[in-house]
Amino acid sequence: MKSEKTDPRVIRTRALLRQALQELITEKSFSSLTISQVTAQAGLDRSTFYLHYTGLHALLEDCARELFAEMRAEIYANKMLDYRSDPSVLEPFVASVYQHLAKHHRFYKAVLGRQGDPYFRILFQEQISELIFEPFSHRTSSDHNSVQSNMTLRFFSAGFAGLASWWLEKDMPIPLEEASRQVAVNILPGYLRLIE
Repeated sequence: MKSEKTDPRVIRTRALLRQALQELITEKSFSSLTISQVTAQAGLDRSTFYLHYTGLHALLEDCARELFAEMRAEIYANKMLDYRSDPSVLEPFVASVYQHLAKHHRFYKAVLGRQGDPYFRILFQEQISELIFEPFSHRTSSDHNSVQSNMTLRFFSAGFAGLASWWLEKDMPIPLEEASRQVAVNILPGYLRLIE
């Protein structure tokens, strides 16, 4: 018997539900969605939904996991260079985030914006922290578990998530290359100075 992770029917059903949720979120707020709307959009029965998820937040979390895995792969496809003498070498890492956000613009705008879901914002901020800020913290700080280090990490992660949300809500008012350069050159060096 195939496991749920490899059973093609399970994979297909979950993909249909994730896609349906992502499409519906761009039309109406997450808080107003119902399981019946999602299953109708996916062309599935409501009972099928409960074979895979306990509720809409579990489905949203699965969407986040899938999207964040994609973002992680895009970020780590970049080669890490010595950033201490030239922070601009960090631009490709930041650009990977902005490229990912642009690719899924409508969904991220809906879930990270003012009418979005608070739980998803927390997941996104934690993901940004894990992918962008924590790796530098572990490379430079001998005491990366200190209260000061954790406060600094949370502050900059929240700031980056806030910038990403603003960029999406304003319909990407500056090119992603410029946004990436601003973060890499003007924001990340401040973070790196504080954790060294």
